[in-house]
Amino acid sequence: MPTTTLVTSVHLSKAEALEILSDALSASWVSDDPGEVTLALHEGVMLSIEVPKFGEDLPLTLDCHHRDPEVLEQVVNQVVSTLTGTLGWTIHIPL
Repeated sequence: MPTTTLVTSVHLSKAEALEILSDALSASWVSDDPGEVTLALHEGVMLSIEVPKFGEDLPLTLDCHHRDPEVLEQVVNQVVSTLTGTLGWTIHIPL
């Protein structure tokens, strides 16, 4: 499934990030698997949060997934706009 990774300028725990992102993006939590809570975005795009595995002090990294790359790109652009405009975060999309 196509995925776009967003590297943010913030350092938050997964729990803090889920709360902030849910509010900012008007996204509901999907907790079918309690170990991997995701957010449901517009058009069926799913947002998951990558958590450092070994205690690294890495910035918050978000993965957005959708079957249709065009839909994914549109929603990712909206997410980036919201996070930069509303929260003041800097977002980097690695190539």
